Amino acid sequence: MFLSSSTDYREWRAAKLHSYPTGVDELIVNISGLADLDHRATAAIRSSCRRANMAIYSCHNTVVDRAAILAFAAHFGLHRIDRHLCANDDGVAELTVASEGARSDYVPYSDRSLSWHTDGYYNEESSRVRAVILHCVQDATTGGETAALDPEIVYIRLRDANPAFITALEHPECMTIPANVGNHGEIRPAICGPVFSYDASDGAVHMRYSARKKNIRWREDPTTTAAREFLSELLVDESGPVLRFCLQPGQGLISNNVLHNRTAFEDRPPQKRLLYRARFFDRIIS
Repeated sequence: MFLSSSTDYREWRAAKLHSYPTGVDELIVNISGLADLDHRATAAIRSSCRRANMAIYSCHNTVVDRAAILAFAAHFGLHRIDRHLCANDDGVAELTVASEGARSDYVPYSDRSLSWHTDGYYNEESSRVRAVILHCVQDATTGGETAALDPEIVYIRLRDANPAFITALEHPECMTIPANVGNHGEIRPAICGPVFSYDASDGAVHMRYSARKKNIRWREDPTTTAAREFLSELLVDESGPVLRFCLQPGQGLISNNVLHNRTAFEDRPPQKRLLYRARFFDRIIS
């Protein structure tokens, strides 16, 4: 892995910090619509993803269905979709408040806040979520703000503070997600693995993380604990690298599964918050 070389790391670090956006405005790419994506818009979104592992697109045409999300994803090499428990048959989930059914058991389908996490942190390594699209169909009446942070920036901050933090977070038993057990038995077994891992093809940094206080088992090791505390402080630092925004109808976030959270929100009839979410096993072609 190229980051194991001190020289390679310094060069990569300098380039990353030099190009990282200083504000959300630098992430926004205006497009006609998901079905009208031209070469200029595609290139601009890919460029933003190279800089920050994410881009915010803003559609002039706000009429969108789930098929359009999948067609848009294909422009960026995203084909292998994660058909997870609460997704529709096509793999696209509808994030809106659910008052009954299986979805009502999970926080993303409520109006409550979501703590910091990467998507699919409970997936097995073979089904690692590498890219995510969140598309806003309707925003909430109040709240529902997103905060996001590139995992590569997290990696740099941790490694600069103490290289041993990285070693601890690479440990294969670093973070365990207990089994998901429903009324009819086990839905998913316990999943154990590292926070940081690296794609075999290009060495890209991949992060799996959840800031949940419950139902997470961390390796009992002083360095791991110190690394977690450092990361927690980074994520609440108002002057730090975290980017905050509230997606409006027709806007979406495409990312290489960046760290993100969501504030609580309130719906008032007839306005009901709805986001489409598609998760992929591919990374964005940059």
